[in-house]
Amino acid sequence: MRIKYSILFRACDKVESVHKVKRPFGFNKIQTIKISFYSIYQSLSKSNYQFTIIGDDLSQELLDFFENFDDVIVDNANLGSAAKSLQKQIDLALKVESDEWVYMCEDDYLHTPFAFKYISEFIENKSQYLQTSGKKKNYMNKIIGDLSNTPLIIHTPDYPDRYDPPWKRLSFIFLSKYCHWRQISNTTHTLLLESSTIKKFEKYIKASAVGPSDSKLSVKVYGRFLFKNKALCVSPIKGLSSHMHEGVMTPLVDWQTICQDNIDKMKKEGIWE
Repeated sequence: MRIKYSILFRACDKVESVHKVKRPFGFNKIQTIKISFYSIYQSLSKSNYQFTIIGDDLSQELLDFFENFDDVIVDNANLGSAAKSLQKQIDLALKVESDEWVYMCEDDYLHTPFAFKYISEFIENKSQYLQTSGKKKNYMNKIIGDLSNTPLIIHTPDYPDRYDPPWKRLSFIFLSKYCHWRQISNTTHTLLLESSTIKKFEKYIKASAVGPSDSKLSVKVYGRFLFKNKALCVSPIKGLSSHMHEGVMTPLVDWQTICQDNIDKMKKEGIWE
């Protein structure tokens, strides 16, 4: 059965950067939103999807930009804060059919052209790739169980601080056709998961929108060594997206070239100035 994706893309160009961190390659926030959106849109070209922009009082420039994409829904309102935008995103995600995959995405994540090709292959074969309970039983099988039956959440970037001494963790590593996937236990609110998983952890996901608080989400939802009543969260190696903030970009990927390729395509379509 072909995977159906519901993309819920939160966008706001009123604030350049919440933490005053510079954008890479000299981009401003509007340029960052355009490139991030377009990179996801291009990566989905062979996928079955519905794409919704959750706008928080978007500028006319961005509204005009999104009008170039006939199959994209723009839901723009004066929400006034990241918390209210996230709460609206969660409410929309809860309405998605339980067997569909929801990508709750922030507006400053650049994606590789093959991101959803890799993701789809992994999801389609996850029962094989995530299986941890083999024929030979051992104490690990008894404690952990079979991870292929555990709710799965995908965090598409690979943050470089995961390799710094204070943040190094023991992790499961899984191999798929195109890349490795590492188990992680902390993320931002850019997540890909089944709608049924959102419903399962609704209480905790909604609570994490107050603030918002990435740590509330991570502590309550993600398993580290034990996965009873928890989800398995993984990120790809190499990363399939990057947060567009200087100092935290996914390593070992030529993001500047990916940016330029997206800009060149948009220029050909007459939608980049």
